[in-house]
Formats: sequence, structure tokens, C-alpha cells
Amino acid sequence: MEIQRLQHAAPIQVQTPFVATTAAKPTGPVDGVELEGQPPESGQIRPLRILHLNDLHGAVEPEEDAGGLARVATILDQQRAENPEGTLTLNAGDLAEGTMVAYLTKGQVVSEPLGTMGFDAVQPGNHDFAWGQEALQDMLEDLNAPILSANIVHSEDGTPWATPYLMKDLDGVKVGILGLDVQDMARYVSAEKLEGLEFQPPSTAVARYLPEMREQGAEVVVVLSHHGFDEDCKLAREFPGIDVIVGGHSHTVLEQGHREGDTLIVQSGTKGRFVGSVDLGFDLSSRQIVSAEARLIPVGADVPPDPEVQAIINRAVAEVEPIGARVMGRAEEELHYSHGAAAKINQIHADSVLRATGAEIALCSARNPRGNLPQGEVTYKDLFSAYPMTEEDAVVMKVTGRMLMAEMEERIGDGGRGPATPAGFRYTYDPSRPSGQRLTEVVLANGSAMDPDREYTVGTTITMARKKTFREAKEVRNLGSSQEMFMEAFSAGSPWRNDPDDRLVRL
Repeated sequence: MEIQRLQHAAPIQVQTPFVATTAAKPTGPVDGVELEGQPPESGQIRPLRILHLNDLHGAVEPEEDAGGLARVATILDQQRAENPEGTLTLNAGDLAEGTMVAYLTKGQVVSEPLGTMGFDAVQPGNHDFAWGQEALQDMLEDLNAPILSANIVHSEDGTPWATPYLMKDLDGVKVGILGLDVQDMARYVSAEKLEGLEFQPPSTAVARYLPEMREQGAEVVVVLSHHGFDEDCKLAREFPGIDVIVGGHSHTVLEQGHREGDTLIVQSGTKGRFVGSVDLGFDLSSRQIVSAEARLIPVGADVPPDPEVQAIINRAVAEVEPIGARVMGRAEEELHYSHGAAAKINQIHADSVLRATGAEIALCSARNPRGNLPQGEVTYKDLFSAYPMTEEDAVVMKVTGRMLMAEMEERIGDGGRGPATPAGFRYTYDPSRPSGQRLTEVVLANGSAMDPDREYTVGTTITMARKKTFREAKEVRNLGSSQEMFMEAFSAGSPWRNDPDDRLVRL
């Protein structure tokens, strides 16, 4: 397995590896755990199972004794053995970006084990495009599975980038699986890595292909989605003919699934801490789903690792160990991150962007940090795990105070992604107030209030700079890897204590 830092190769086209097949007659949608008027006694009930994984993000090793891809492999084998002819195994994407070992092996430490695990379909996620289309193609070829995506097309002629949907005969039941990715891919991935591709609205793809799947005989329709829980709920409301949505992107932990009208929505969190399972009861007389139950199976220390998968992981980990073991600094106590509150790691990140960009102030997403740092010596691997955003460059731009405050409001509003982390200024907010009115005070370092009409030179990361809030930003300049800035700042400021300041206050 080759170990190297990824080079950004020219994008290439991903060839469609599988084609749809025909099937039998359609059926009605799910309507609760037992459909009224269709009790199990009405005919023979065929048990069907959907196993699912999403947002692994390169977490091939256990973290805090949870997860581990070799344990996931064991659970999948055990669950399939209970119903070998009636089990479907799906992966909703974001496979590799997120850990040092995945980055240095160009994703092979993830894709090679996944290729032994028998997935029936995979929908790539936004992070799977982070290293470019050539690196993505290499990973996809390892998976030995159909690659789905109904809303990604080639810009030149509108032809599908991958197979839009797949028809499977699951123990005598015709199942259609439709793949969907996020539409706003340009927010997450730089344009050169998406060259030649167009990301269409998921609803457009469903409107086109759902009737076609039913016409080809799909009795159960499954959407394999990587565009987030809220968007999945909207999709279910718009298209009640979808039976199950297997989701990803938002890292939502749905212990028993979520019922949106007639559609069951499931998702298993992130980093392989759970394997999701859906058990359907299909009435062979009425040709309808009559029961549906979702659960999450913990991937804990009591699960023995699969030897074949563990051997692949062990080889890769051993090869990158000399890089990961390099000591970068010291923490006097465990340092914490947070997606919803003031946290030390978030503040180190925002401060590093402020210093490296030379801006007046900085505003960074709280979702860039992804892990805590241990007490004692902190290694390169530790820092990589805490801030795994290999492609999240820092930028400097000129924006108005009004734009900045609008962005802060959006992130603390209903459905927001969590308060952004400031540097060089502070703000307070009150979550009890109506959405859009929660920002209560924004104060600069000199004690003055932020002026809505004044232009500020602001440091941030490229994903945030692409937000619609900043579409009128001026003089936007890319200054390189924010991950490297974070690591350099950590080393320069060592040792650290877990003592976040009051720059972000929730009232």
C-alpha cells in the first residue's frame, strides 16, 4: 500500500459499473409499523433486512473503544447470516477523508477493506470528492460494489456520472435503490476537482427516476442519500412513494429511525460507531410492506474484529506510524472541541487562521474540528484527528459587518449548524429568542460594536467563504492549508490548558 501525501490530479470521468435490470409489479408505500387493513395474517410474510453505514470518514481504528472497521465487518457478516437471501447492505458515503492513515494511503486503507465486505450499493459523499476525481475513482474501483448517483451528470451532455438506480431481487421481492448526493457540492469542494460534473437538485432526479423504477417493477423503493436528515425529510414529504431513505451527511444518530409520512428515514451517525439495520415485513399476498423496524447495532469492544479486514488496517497503520508519532506539543489537560459551544480547540483553530491571514478578525465554522486532544504529549496523528480537514484552505476577504452578523445569525438560528467561532472579537447570543433575532451583542477588540456598514478584512476557511451569505465578498484570496496553520499554531503555543475564553457567550 503506497504511502504519500495526496497530489491533486486532474479530474477524470467515473464510468458506470452497473446497469439496472427489470423487475415485477409495484406496491404501495409504507404506512406505519403495521399497515391498517393489511395485518400479517393476510399472507405469508417475507422478512427483508437493510444493513447500512454512513460517514465513516476514515475511522478504520476504534476511537474510545467504539467503532473500528474490522468490527463493522464482523457485524455485517453476522447480520447477513441470519437472512442471507433477504439482506441488502448499503453505504451512504463520506468514506475516507477524516483520518491521517486514510489521507496518507489515498483512501486505500478504507476502500480495500470495504471491498471485502459485500456492499450492494454505495453512494459517494461530498468528502469523497475532496482529493480529486482520480483519487475517488481509485477508491471506487476497490469497493467491488455498484456506485449509484442519480443527480450527478456530465456537464457536457447531461449523461449520468454513475448508475442512477439499481434493481435487486431480494428473496423474491423486487427492490429499487436510487442514489442521491448533495446538490451544493461547490460549497464543499473546489471547482477544479468537480470539473466536468453538474450536481442537480435531488428532487429533480427523484421525479425522473421514481416512476421509472416503479414501472420496472420496484415493490420496495429505497433512496440511498448523502444530503442530510433535514433534506431527507423534505424529500419524503415531496415523494411519499419512497419507502425507506438510508441517509448520511448530517451524522444524525437515529436509534429507531424517523417516520416522515409514509417514509422511514434511517441514519447511523458517523465513524462506524453503529451499524444501522432495518427489518421489513413484506406480505407476499398483497405485495406490500406490512411492518418496518429500525435499530442501531453498537460497534463495541465486545465485537471481535474480522481477521482479514484487521490485517489490511494493521499493515497501513504500521506504515504511517513514523509520521503519526512525531510529537507536536503538549496539553496540560485534555483539550475539547465542540460543534455547539465555546471550546478550546475551536478557539485555537480560529486564532491560527487570524494570525496566518493577518486579518482584522476571523470567523470559523465550529464543525471543522472533529476530535479532542489527549493530555500529555500530542502527536501529529492526534492533531490530524482533531482537525482532519485536509482540503479546507484558509482565505482572507473583505465583507461587511452586516454579512458577518447574518452568517452568525444563520448558524445559531433554527436548523443552524452551531455557533461560528470568532477571533479578534466576541459575541453573545440568546437561544430563547426567535430565530433571526438571537444575536444580542457583537463587540470588537477595542470595545466598539461591529458596524453593519463597515467593511472588515476577515480570515475564514474556504467552505465558509463559499456560503451565500458572503457571495458579495471582495478581494477573496486563498492562503493555503488551514490544517497546517492549526498544527503550527498548536506547536508554537504549547503547552496548552483546556481554558476557553469568553469570546463566545450563550445567554
